[in-house]
Amino acid sequence: MAIFYYKAKSSNGALETGQIDGETIQQATAKIQAKGLFPLLVQTEDDFKNASGGLASTTIKVRKRIRIDDIATFNRQLADLIGSGIPLVKALNVLQTQTANPSLTAIIAQVSSDVSGGDSLADAMAKHPTVFSKLFVAMVRSGEAGGMLDKVLERLADFTERDAETRAKLKAALAYPVFLVVAGSGAILILMTWVMPKILDVYKQTEQALPGPTQALLSINEFITSWWWALIILFGIIIGVIINALKRPEGKTFIDKIVIKTPLFGSIVTKQEIANFARTLGSLLHNGVNIIAALEIVHGVLTNKVIADEVKRIPDSIKQGEGVSATLSKGHIFPPVVVNMIAIGEETGRLDEVLVKIAASNEMEVNRQMKTLTSLMEPLILVIMGGIVGFIVIAMLMPIVGMDPTSGE
Repeated sequence: MAIFYYKAKSSNGALETGQIDGETIQQATAKIQAKGLFPLLVQTEDDFKNASGGLASTTIKVRKRIRIDDIATFNRQLADLIGSGIPLVKALNVLQTQTANPSLTAIIAQVSSDVSGGDSLADAMAKHPTVFSKLFVAMVRSGEAGGMLDKVLERLADFTERDAETRAKLKAALAYPVFLVVAGSGAILILMTWVMPKILDVYKQTEQALPGPTQALLSINEFITSWWWALIILFGIIIGVIINALKRPEGKTFIDKIVIKTPLFGSIVTKQEIANFARTLGSLLHNGVNIIAALEIVHGVLTNKVIADEVKRIPDSIKQGEGVSATLSKGHIFPPVVVNMIAIGEETGRLDEVLVKIAASNEMEVNRQMKTLTSLMEPLILVIMGGIVGFIVIAMLMPIVGMDPTSGE
């Protein structure tokens, strides 16, 4: 029998240290759990004597962007390790050596150090809000309190993997339209800056009157050549105004109203926000988070201010005795079918399950509408780009077609 030293948390959150015997770390961990404790660190006697102690908590400066895929992988692996009976700190140390992203590796090391020093995993993660969101921290906190951290991490892994998959589908759907825009813009730029000036210089030397389209093209070319710097400044001003508007609450509200009223695209944004609302709230409620606290977290997850403001009113209504469905029914964002499903969930006490179903339904509808949107965008972009290029080519060739062969005699 070997002696193992451990740090663990009791059911009331108190930190306990001690030693226990066992054949292996897994057996020692099982004994600690049997005492009603949650093991944070389990070490052999030699490791305990050689340990240099916890590192001081420092702020980690993220140098390399941490993608949502990295977080999803971290969640899944941590859930698997804890589910296998490995103590939390040891599991974090294992992930620290296996994580490829150096920024995430540094943050895992910081979290591991803080947990070894007595912090809960949620508190340690809360120190890195750019990596671990309020939703993430709240769910981890509920998992620690309920003794089901591995299950919560699995749900978080599902959540982040689904989010990563949605983003990947969006990028894939927009890849070809973006390529068409870039290729078409490149072709127009070459025609306008290299081909057209040479041909128009030849036309200027003739005494023959130029057709209307050619004269218009010549005027456009001269305007761009003379005022290109003014166009760049104007474009910069427009971008600056939009960015400044997005930083102001009333400006963002105005822009978000326009977004959700845009045909087809607005419907996609609205359904995606409803899906985010439903899945986030459902996951938090399922893990025992208070509905008021859950709604405050959900409000921070939503990106469209019009929809977020509607959700923001729900906690006050609940405090006054109304339900979630009653508050949403007074707005104009959530469709009646969603409101009715939420009402049924409240009546039956299965709101979390109903919200997950609402999220799945809306996510499926978003995927379908995204395919429809991209299938419409591709021919539309081809028609617009083809029309511009065709106009330029025809305008340049019209003088040649209408040229009088005897004009030079």
